[in-house]
Amino acid sequence: MHIYRRTTSDNGEELGRAIPGANFCCVADSGPSFSGRYWHLHVDGVVLSRLEVDQATVVTTDKRVPNFSVWHVMSPRCSANGDDVAGTDLVAVRPGEGGTMRSAAEAQVTTFGLEASLFAQAPELELPFGPSTAPRAGRWRVTSEAPRHRFVARYQAVLAELDAQPRAIEAPAIRMALRNTMLQAIMALGEAGTFRPDRATVGRHTRIMLRFEDAIEEAGDEPIGMLELCRRCGTSRRSLEAVVQLRTGKSPWEYLRWRRLWRARLMLRQPTDDTTVTDVAFRLGFWHLSRFAAAYASTFGERPSMTLARALGSEPRTRPEGSAQIG
Repeated sequence: MHIYRRTTSDNGEELGRAIPGANFCCVADSGPSFSGRYWHLHVDGVVLSRLEVDQATVVTTDKRVPNFSVWHVMSPRCSANGDDVAGTDLVAVRPGEGGTMRSAAEAQVTTFGLEASLFAQAPELELPFGPSTAPRAGRWRVTSEAPRHRFVARYQAVLAELDAQPRAIEAPAIRMALRNTMLQAIMALGEAGTFRPDRATVGRHTRIMLRFEDAIEEAGDEPIGMLELCRRCGTSRRSLEAVVQLRTGKSPWEYLRWRRLWRARLMLRQPTDDTTVTDVAFRLGFWHLSRFAAAYASTFGERPSMTLARALGSEPRTRPEGSAQIG
């Protein structure tokens, strides 16, 4: 099996659809110029991917392919599941388990995944940092940042070649060479280091966070109260508030509003003939239009009426002097 795909988008939902085997949610912190890029390469049981975002972002993944062990190499100022990632860390994810990445600025995450059956077929691929052993989650800490830099540089070179010649992967000889290059880069990461397993609470917190994301999605445009959120997440209010704050830097209500502002932006950028700012605000539960407009402008750097006007190919009407404006 072989796949090569590159996606560039300013829409987190579109980026999410580019990731096979995962329910992916990407929400940028602020700014109208957000964009992300995602590369996915799968060659015979070895997967390499790279996500680049140009500003502070929260990324949640769920339902990953269950028969792959996954490891992330993250750029500085990132946290994984609420725990800061050091410059010498590789983040291990248990097969089938999701998690939360939060960046304080622009970020790059290079990921590799290894299919479990790979090691039964080729025992010589036993790696010191664990993807071939019992499933576990935690951090592999290497002795210096040099192996990480070499791994990322080699992978970026592979991507550059495929960007220039995307059909090259169709040739069996090219695929074999790519796969060998990928495995060599991966194995070099584990030459020296120590493994620290995640705390026992990490898995439970991940499940709470993923249920919270699911509850937001299922609620759609409908109002949802804290009691109902806690019921759907299977936890207490105190636990939900602590987990969401740890993972995203926001309270549950702030995060819910944040997600709905992004949904409002998507609706305003893909309007129908009768779309209005007022209708979008009310549909998403923003009952105070002036507060909605202020929150939207604070997040995206422009008023919602500007977003809608640009999508419709027009400019917002100039309001008569002395009149009020919403949006």
